[in-house]
Amino acid sequence: MNGNYFLILLILTGASLLNSVKWARFAQREHYLGGSVTKFYFRWVKSKTSNYLLFITLLLSGVVSLWIYYFPLLVIVLTLFTPIGLSFSSRTSKIENTERLLRVNRFYYFVIISISAVSLVVELGYLLALLANIFSYFVYDQCLKILFNYEKSLTQHYVDSASSKLKNANIPIVAITGSYSKTTTKNTLNQILSTQTNPFSTKESFNNRLGVAKAINEDLKETDELAIIEMGTYGMGEIRELCSWVRPHISVITGIAPVHLERMKTLENILDAKSEIVELAGSVVINGDDELLLNQARLWANQKIVYDCSTTSKQAIVFVHYDKNVHNIYVKGKFILSVKAPELLQLSIALSIGVLLALDLDIEEFFSKIDFLEKTSHRQSLITSDLGHKIIDNSFNSNPMAIEHSLKLLEHESTDQSMKYLVTPGMIELGSDQFSLNYAFGTESSKVIDEALVIGHTNKNSLLLAFQENNIPAYWFPNRDEAVDYLNTIIKPEDVVLFENDLPDHYP
Repeated sequence: MNGNYFLILLILTGASLLNSVKWARFAQREHYLGGSVTKFYFRWVKSKTSNYLLFITLLLSGVVSLWIYYFPLLVIVLTLFTPIGLSFSSRTSKIENTERLLRVNRFYYFVIISISAVSLVVELGYLLALLANIFSYFVYDQCLKILFNYEKSLTQHYVDSASSKLKNANIPIVAITGSYSKTTTKNTLNQILSTQTNPFSTKESFNNRLGVAKAINEDLKETDELAIIEMGTYGMGEIRELCSWVRPHISVITGIAPVHLERMKTLENILDAKSEIVELAGSVVINGDDELLLNQARLWANQKIVYDCSTTSKQAIVFVHYDKNVHNIYVKGKFILSVKAPELLQLSIALSIGVLLALDLDIEEFFSKIDFLEKTSHRQSLITSDLGHKIIDNSFNSNPMAIEHSLKLLEHESTDQSMKYLVTPGMIELGSDQFSLNYAFGTESSKVIDEALVIGHTNKNSLLLAFQENNIPAYWFPNRDEAVDYLNTIIKPEDVVLFENDLPDHYP
């Protein structure tokens, strides 16, 4: 190999190592799932025509590089600076250089350097280094897959410690899952129980294996009298594994919806994955307005006590009726009490009452000191901006069920003089229903809003089409910051702005 070829091999290797900065962001945002880097790379490629053409150019340049030795320089430029819009720096939350991320990166560096070394030893020139550079996202994915079981074994002692601590506490354990309202229900139940007991609750959205273990190890106290644990899932078996060491006494399922449909393909698969939470529980509290859950509950009724909690039917064991900021609570058709809270909490209050029944606690006693139940932050929070206009912040984890409440609140908070603005990237992870559900979202929003600001490429076409067909002025922005800058030039103090969802910066 002559000196020029060797130099190009070194440059290709260095460029592949540098690309790890982009792929690490994908990996960390997607919980280090093997295959996620490749999936999101092609999501960016397909986000706009220019990226697709640049990808074709990259492949053609790779082929030409086999005959023209300086052509790999074009390949390097294309792999480093495309897809357009995908930068090396984070736009929103920064990458955390955790021990796990460092291990993945080091292994990736080892693999990339090894590929180049093999290419050199077997006298293939820069061929293998060239392929590794063009497909570095795929190489990073394989590193994630190879390290998966090792990472799991490496962190098992955290899980063992949390399991032991929870077992020694010897307290009732309530586990909560569902496609939506998990965190809201957890926080609502925690508010109610805190009036009379000392409950432990997993913080924020710490709802996977290590998140739950971390919360228990750091925050569970000897004085805690009950544990509330939120459980999320990206696939089959994840909740079953969590329950194997958490071992809940009471399981709560908030509802089944096309959230994470992209990963699980069908609602039935989502139902099966969420239903793993009931396997070890003695009592099950469910959303009684969910037909899928009601049908599934018939299979549980012979072995477990099932509490169906509804916001529409007095025939359910628990029924909560909402009217003008007041929730009227009925148990087995009998009125118990009323509590003030936002409409968003209606289902969460009903499910919390179901948990109180399962724990055989006095409902009136626990509500006696509650004047008002608060919402979780970033769930339809109402704030006033520095410019004087109202902002409805529903930027965290938007889903088809929450949008109806958001639009109601937007309408309620506006006056005849108000302009009603919607700032949104739409909803994500909806699989084959992504276009249709976001189109429906745009159509429903058009009945309320006066102007829409659409963010990002992910749902650009479906949302803009819906607003165009309903004669709603709509403008597109590549990111939220640019949308807010535009909004600040036209907003008036009497106006109301709804921020519905916030697109993570690894999405186009």
